[in-house]
Amino acid sequence: MKIDININPSEAVNDFAKVTLHCEALKLKGTLDLNFSTLYTHCQIPNPIIFDFLFLASTVYCADRLIPHTKGNDRWGRTFELCLPVSDYEKWFSVTESLQSCLSFLTGDDWKIQFKSLPGFSDMMHCPERIKEHGKSINADAVCLFSGGLDSLIGAIDYMESGKRPFLVGHYASGSGPKSDQENLHEILEKEYGSLNLLQVRVGLKTTSDQDDQEKTYRSRSFLFIVLGMYAAQSIGEQIPLLIPENGTIALNPPLTPSRQGSCSTRTAHPFFLNMLREILDKLGIENILCNPLQFKTKGECVDSCQNKNILRDAVPISVSCAKVGHNYWWPDSGANGCGICIPCIYRQAALFKVGWDDERYGRKICDVDLDADKDYPDDFRALVSFLHHKHGNQDISKLLLANGDVELTDLEKYAAIVERGMEEVRDWIRAKGPDKIKHRAGIVS
Repeated sequence: MKIDININPSEAVNDFAKVTLHCEALKLKGTLDLNFSTLYTHCQIPNPIIFDFLFLASTVYCADRLIPHTKGNDRWGRTFELCLPVSDYEKWFSVTESLQSCLSFLTGDDWKIQFKSLPGFSDMMHCPERIKEHGKSINADAVCLFSGGLDSLIGAIDYMESGKRPFLVGHYASGSGPKSDQENLHEILEKEYGSLNLLQVRVGLKTTSDQDDQEKTYRSRSFLFIVLGMYAAQSIGEQIPLLIPENGTIALNPPLTPSRQGSCSTRTAHPFFLNMLREILDKLGIENILCNPLQFKTKGECVDSCQNKNILRDAVPISVSCAKVGHNYWWPDSGANGCGICIPCIYRQAALFKVGWDDERYGRKICDVDLDADKDYPDDFRALVSFLHHKHGNQDISKLLLANGDVELTDLEKYAAIVERGMEEVRDWIRAKGPDKIKHRAGIVS
């Protein structure tokens, strides 16, 4: 599916040239909603290459949102054809294949990207003369992605407890949910650690009122989020690392059933995805280090080893981990912060149970789940229970991990052990809180 990109510098939106995406074959059209003025006040444009990367990631994210998976040939995999302007054609041409492979691994789609040279591209795209406040001078030792969830919160706390200062970067598409979550957690951290820079950038897609069936899996969001973080890191200096705190169990996210192999299991911080990104950044001449400080810990271990558990305990109720947070219409308790039965919610409850903090409200409690129901909840919990029942050992998990994306063989046994420990945390939680029927289906003996 070819998507035409139209750029109109004379019609600025949020101090950024108007960018329209149009898929003629499906009669779909949308406009990039990038709040560039907010980004510019914190980070002046570091260099043309990172600006190109920001435009590319924003456009990819909008293309992903514009065309639902149901429009794919098999109602999942789609083919995207994009031609994007860049300031340095030779550098971008050198990473074309790597970039396409990286995006395909992340979203499960076929990405065909071409580039065209446009000298002075960044100057054409933004309107700095209309921005009253120019980029601030940020003093930070690292940039830390800050989603409003538990892992990024722990990553920020641990980093500050080491005596260093992070520059927190958040992303939201629309509405006030994630933005408010980030702001509320930021306020708690500032009370403990003092003034702390937080950059929140809105990047989304605007469509017409009669075209409201946008893709809702957000597979490409992590690519955009990382590029936003790298943009911020580059604006401070090439020696500034980018931290992507994500517990190892969810980063590896092994397929719980054969049908969930590939991009059906999210790959936000998968080691293979991050390694491909590192290779692309290296070829582009971007030297900032990209790392996941929580990659060898389960979520329970992240919570238990947090370097300031007092501040974490206060902040936990404000953090949100749910992957279905925008779909609370089917929750018995629609006022809860999480559905309670998606994979992130399950790992969260198991992690908090590990430290005795499992006292939160959820949209659906585990004791109320009927595994034989078809419509009352997503398939995630059923798949996890099936995985637990099989009692996979280290070798079995290693094979699953290799089938779901190349991982370093030197770390394979360590990665498999993370998954084993993460599943044991879930077993402990179900053993204590689950009804007998679920325990039986999961092969758990009380």
